[in-house]
Amino acid sequence: MKKAWGIKLLLFVSLLSFAEDPPDTLDEEDYYDYGMAEGIIIYGEFPPESVEAGILARINGLSKDREQFIEEDLLRGAGFQRNANAKFRPTTGEEKALSVWHGVFKILSLGLVPIPQKPFKELEYAKLPMGEFYGFDAVIYASPLKDVPAEVRTAMELEYMLQVEFCNGAVIRDWNQNYYTEKNITKFEELAKSLPESPPSIKQLKDRYLDKDLPGIKAALEHFNNPGENFLRAMENFSISPHF
Repeated sequence: MKKAWGIKLLLFVSLLSFAEDPPDTLDEEDYYDYGMAEGIIIYGEFPPESVEAGILARINGLSKDREQFIEEDLLRGAGFQRNANAKFRPTTGEEKALSVWHGVFKILSLGLVPIPQKPFKELEYAKLPMGEFYGFDAVIYASPLKDVPAEVRTAMELEYMLQVEFCNGAVIRDWNQNYYTEKNITKFEELAKSLPESPPSIKQLKDRYLDKDLPGIKAALEHFNNPGENFLRAMENFSISPHF
């Protein structure tokens, strides 16, 4: 009996010691709430080799890196054309053969027989009217990147809106002007504010969207709705619409 009580006392003391002296490897300033499920905590940044780290590095990079990520990794990777206005799919073997045959026949006929050239590698379909783009939800649903954590997905949506819908702060008549609305701008702002303050890669994006991109978008809308006198005079001299 005394031996059993001794073992219990030893276990109790060990537990108290562990509670009073947590492992040195866990620094309170290095962790953040991952937000995926209750009770799950991830420490520090995303692992350098992870998909999440790669995405954040791209959209935290230079403008050409951000554009390439949206156009290639996100849109093309999900089966959408780079302008987010149409879908595409790879052609079948039969369609490839038909494309080759049309090309050969056109050469043999010296171009005298009007035969439309069929696409060889990919076929565009489901094209939207000019001035409309597929929404982020439709794109991400078809993307291999759809299972990323919520905060990374939000950052991707903000970058998508910035580049596709807002054209990086430019209003273009008959192209994206329908997306420059108070409602859409408010959505962008609320999404940016919803980003967490950590890790640093997310915080850096949050600051850019709120401090740089959002003011640029608002200024573009204001300029579009109320062009200055000098701007209007210049457009008249070149016979150009003030709304491009």
